Amino acid sequence: MATIKFILKGNNNPSTIYLRFKHGRKYDFSKSTSLLINPKYWNNQKGAVKQISEFADKKNLQNDLNNLKTLILNSFNDHYSKGGIINSDWLNHTIKQYFNQDSKTDLNYLLDYAKHYKENSKSKVLNTGITGVTNNTLKRYVTIINKLTSFESHKKKRYTFEMIDLKFYKDFKNYLLNTEKLNLNTTGRYINYIKTLCIDAKKYGIKINPIVLNGEFRATKEKVSFITLNETEIENIYKHDFKEKPYLNNARNWLIIGVWTGARVSDLLNFTKENIHNGFIEYTAKKTNQKIILPLHPQVKEILDNNNGEFPRKITNQRFNDYIKKVCELAKINEVVKGAKQTKLKKGVWRKVKGEYNKYELVTSHICRRSFATNHYGQLPTPVLMAVTGHQTEKMFLNYIGKTAKDSANVLNNFWQVQEQKKQQKTKLKIVKTETA
Repeated sequence: MATIKFILKGNNNPSTIYLRFKHGRKYDFSKSTSLLINPKYWNNQKGAVKQISEFADKKNLQNDLNNLKTLILNSFNDHYSKGGIINSDWLNHTIKQYFNQDSKTDLNYLLDYAKHYKENSKSKVLNTGITGVTNNTLKRYVTIINKLTSFESHKKKRYTFEMIDLKFYKDFKNYLLNTEKLNLNTTGRYINYIKTLCIDAKKYGIKINPIVLNGEFRATKEKVSFITLNETEIENIYKHDFKEKPYLNNARNWLIIGVWTGARVSDLLNFTKENIHNGFIEYTAKKTNQKIILPLHPQVKEILDNNNGEFPRKITNQRFNDYIKKVCELAKINEVVKGAKQTKLKKGVWRKVKGEYNKYELVTSHICRRSFATNHYGQLPTPVLMAVTGHQTEKMFLNYIGKTAKDSANVLNNFWQVQEQKKQQKTKLKIVKTETA
């Protein structure tokens, strides 16, 4: 019977985890897994990672070992049953296959590690306890890897972790801003990703340039201009007659439902009557896996009642984005505002260009969520709004709607003024009552 045991050789920190494969007397091979660990977190008797709280990556590392073991045993059974060659090269190839490595892979290189990080993120245990990142996160990783690949081609060099210094920082930032024409916030996200890779690699014993942890190696940021629909504009859109253009009427109804539910478009356009329970909309957000429950707004209820209890006809995200611009244009949502509009720079390249535009030109599906949060801010307790929008912290929520400490102070000031007015009203009532008596 084939067996696999994981072992450490020596007591250096970090130490490489080796794999020993045995089957009878004929097969006995040992190979490096390339995984590293501090020996104090290793259980020699069990050949496993100690599951102790001070080691933050314990679950991810043990998952890798468990999954690698399963892959090797399955590969052995398949090869052995078909008369395939079982040798040291087979074992080495199978290990590299698991880590998505090939003969040219070297995890000391930034790009190779980025690919390795993406592949292993499928089995990563998140802070929420869920295993594996979302498909959207994987897509972002692919995009960032493509940008790194383009940058290395542009510079005609491959970067090791030790080469990630302030010169790399400036060159990479300038490349993203001036060649790729990205904005400062998107550029900042890519820089943060580089830092994440460096910190993760350091955790596994790969030597990095300490300058990455320096305060100068920071993400770029700029204030984002975003638009929302206020309650008067929502009312105008709701009352506008689109019956001669059924496709716009359908999109308008989705837009109204969106601004009164605050749902992401990936959830919004998938609502069905099964999401309605006793006058409440209930759904699990795709992005965060959070259960969200909220009452039906009167306008939403009227839309459903006029459609025999059904949600509007389903459309694609792209058509929704296109149609609601026309909906807002016909409803005269045409105030000139500052913002950024997707503009074609050259074939296949679209970027947001800042300027002043008619408001309807800047409308996208995201206006639903932001309008809900902005219109209710200060009217409802922030935790109630966060329960609907799915934000984990108040800081994240306030950043999302562009509120500052001054805005929070204004909310408190308005509250105090209302309380003072109530006191004065009570005092006047008492005086009037006394005079009457």
